[in-house]
Parts: sequence; structure tokens; C-alpha cells
Amino acid sequence: MPISARESLNNLNKEIVSCKKCTDLAKLREHPPFPGTGAAKAKIIIVFHYPIISNPEVGSISSVNTEQYSFITKILSKTGLSLTRDTYITYLVKCTPVRSSKDNEKPAIEPARPLKKHVNNCSPYLNKEISIITPHIIVSMGLDVSNVILQKFFSIEKKYKNIEKIHMRVFENPSFKMVPFFDIKEVLINKTIKEDKYLKDFESLARFLKTV
Repeated sequence: MPISARESLNNLNKEIVSCKKCTDLAKLREHPPFPGTGAAKAKIIIVFHYPIISNPEVGSISSVNTEQYSFITKILSKTGLSLTRDTYITYLVKCTPVRSSKDNEKPAIEPARPLKKHVNNCSPYLNKEISIITPHIIVSMGLDVSNVILQKFFSIEKKYKNIEKIHMRVFENPSFKMVPFFDIKEVLINKTIKEDKYLKDFESLARFLKTV
């Protein structure tokens, strides 16, 4: 008897949490990888680059970058989207990238950007999430995520250099549509996008979802 989408995601999440494909990250990390969360048959998957830890607790996506998670759930609530009904949140790279360094001759661990090998090792997990959930739309948060998904799922080798040129542009393949978005760090950290503008763009996305 075929298992449900929820059971398939639960099995996948167990695999993700125990993953040690990236030996450099597995050796240095202080917490397991973070699987996605949300509706098992979501119409929309929101893909962030990687989890940014701001809370020492582990075990749920809400303990990753608390401000970021609170912001995106507030946006979803205001636009009528729901993690229990139609939305799933995940990461391109499930671990928080770190590297070892020396500060005053003392070994230390510091944040780092994901390497190509980290993306390649983690991509099969996103493939499986998409295969299980079968979304109508994928929202790629930021330029790095957008370029990777366009290459791997749309066979677009060209790398865009400015997210402004593709923000809210609709890309299509036979299985789903992709809509690149500014990463929410542009609202929370860089302050280049106003929250009201970001909310309006998500409201437009929610309306678009009803037409596909």
C-alpha cells in the first residue's frame, strides 16, 4: 500500500537529519541539519538558501533565525497562506555552513557561505521534497537560490547577477512554475526593501497561486 506524502516527508526528514555527506560540515556542526516544514501537499514551496542559527535550541525550523521565521510566518498569515494547508518552507542547503578559523591563536568556528559541493550534495533532498509535495509554484528566496534552481530544474545555464531583474518573474517547466523573490534579509537586515512593499508582492503571489 503506497505511503502518504506526510509519511514520505517524515522518512525523508529522518534521512536529512542524519546526513553526513558534507564531511567538513558534519565534523564542525553543533546541531543536525534542518529539514523543511509545512503542508505535505503544499501548492507553494518557499526555498531559502540555508538556515542561519540565532537560537541554540534545535529540532524545529522555528529555532532557526527566529526573527526570519517570525517574519515569513507573519507574511504568510497576512496573505492567507498557511504552513498547515498550502505552504512548505525548506532550504537549498540544510546545514548552516561553518568553517574553522583561528582568533588570537584559539581555534574557532565561524559562519561561512555554502560551497558548490554543499549545494550539490544537498540538491537531491530538494528534488525529493518537490517530488513528494508536487507544488504548483516554487519561490526562490534570493539570487543564489534562484540561479541554482534555474540551472538544475530549468536547464538555464545563464547566471543572473541582479535579483531585481528576475524578482517576481515567472519561469515555467512542465512540472511547476518558479517565482524568484528578494530574500527577506533585504527587509530585515539590509533594509533595501520596505516591509509594506514586500507584503504587497507576497499578496500578488497569493493571488497568482489561485490562478494556477
